[in-house]
Amino acid sequence: MKKITMVLLSSLIFLSCTMKQEIFLAADGSGTSSMEINLKSFVLPTIEDLAEVSPDVDPDELLSPEKITESMLENPEISNVKASRPLKNRLLIDFDFGNIEDLFAQTEDDVQESGLIKIENFGNQKKLTLTINKDTYSGFSNIIPNIDDPTMAALAPDPDMEITESEYLDMIEFFFGDDGPGGILDSMLTLVLNVDGTIVNLQGGRKLSENAVEFNVPLIRILLLDTNLVYSITYK
Repeated sequence: MKKITMVLLSSLIFLSCTMKQEIFLAADGSGTSSMEINLKSFVLPTIEDLAEVSPDVDPDELLSPEKITESMLENPEISNVKASRPLKNRLLIDFDFGNIEDLFAQTEDDVQESGLIKIENFGNQKKLTLTINKDTYSGFSNIIPNIDDPTMAALAPDPDMEITESEYLDMIEFFFGDDGPGGILDSMLTLVLNVDGTIVNLQGGRKLSENAVEFNVPLIRILLLDTNLVYSITYK
């Protein structure tokens, strides 16, 4: 019961938040990242309700900066993690990474070859492309907690299964109540990318300055994998 409850809690945190990540990318592909995660208003009460099913589970354990730091440092590309929780529903995470193409790769060959993040050189220009679809999901799934657990399988994206948006939202409502579907539809993953150079072209984003772009990815599209999402930036 403890394991099931913890999986549901971590699932709820991922599925019901807004996440903004700002990356400063160096010329060699390394960089630094600052991440802010804000939980939806219904998340903490739901966590407390779920925790009552298993008295041994501490709801704050999943939001512990120490636990987050420990988990992130398991990725060999990540270092210098600084995590904090200034508010009950807000997490701040800063870290360095060795190479952005390998950041989500770990060691699995299929993940490394998924094509989630690709950097190409064209003379004096570089093009970074982020592609989210059924084929690249193996790379993206590394950031979803407990994704391989059977309890999570009903809520997590499944590249081999077709499901409509309404069917998925019905499942979310069953697990998390009336506020769940709205929380999913309002959730967005925002990536601000700062590059070492001048932007000359972009796809699927909004230019913030000569060297910065913002990408906004609706969480529901990631969960359903029903759209080929391509975001790119070309710079020199």
